[in-house]
Amino acid sequence: MEDDIILTKELPLEEKIKIVNGFLLDSPPGEITDVITDLQTLMSDDAAFEEGILSTLEEYNTEQYITVKLPEQKHEVIISKYGQLESDLFIDPKSRQIFRFNHLRPEATLVEALEPDEETEPLRAALETAVEGYVIDHYPKGVSAVYSKDQKLTIVIVDNKYNSDNFWQVIDSGEIKGNVKANVHYYEDGNVQLNCNKDFELTTNTNFDKHASAAAAYLKQIGKAENEFQASLIEAYADLSDNTFKSLRRALPLTRNKLDWDKISNYNIGQELSKEK
Repeated sequence: MEDDIILTKELPLEEKIKIVNGFLLDSPPGEITDVITDLQTLMSDDAAFEEGILSTLEEYNTEQYITVKLPEQKHEVIISKYGQLESDLFIDPKSRQIFRFNHLRPEATLVEALEPDEETEPLRAALETAVEGYVIDHYPKGVSAVYSKDQKLTIVIVDNKYNSDNFWQVIDSGEIKGNVKANVHYYEDGNVQLNCNKDFELTTNTNFDKHASAAAAYLKQIGKAENEFQASLIEAYADLSDNTFKSLRRALPLTRNKLDWDKISNYNIGQELSKEK
């Protein structure tokens, strides 16, 4: 008998990089470093590997709103497209600094001073204070930032404990545009991922000249929207459990009797089978 021989052809480097980038973009938050390490061991050319994944890592880091500490700063800074000046150049509005960020080895360097927008800075600062209080009340490990760009204020909130991120834009008309994105990876008793994304459009009547009251009004609307979002998820889970999952299996086993799960652990299956012989 002859053994079957299977010949495999080495994939081109471009094809390998494409596959690797696909894995990276699907990596759950907080696990990207481990994924990079594992993929790097499969590539024979480290230089080509690093060069080939840089643009993908930039996309991943800004979409997932990862955080980093600046030199001589205690607070976490968010890597976000709303604070991005160049591919590796970002701003921290809280400390008013510009910094370089290495997407491959997540660290910040080359910090320099940032000149704020004089027109929007008073409201931005008031909103930042209000957001910090909101984050303390609602997010155990929350990190926030308030960006000013093109006469728009953008609030970004990240809580890495739950791998969720949110951002909101405040426009001069009193309109608030927001997005809530949740990305959860659970793998203790199984391997399940949840990805959900919802846009919001809210309005509020407020006096923009009174910065503190305006900031409070914005956060009130944001809190209401986030509570409604959470309630909708709970309702969806309940429906999934009560209806969807039940439709995937029989209501009763073939014996037509319900199984007593409290007693099942006490059954001696081996002994019962021996009696049937």
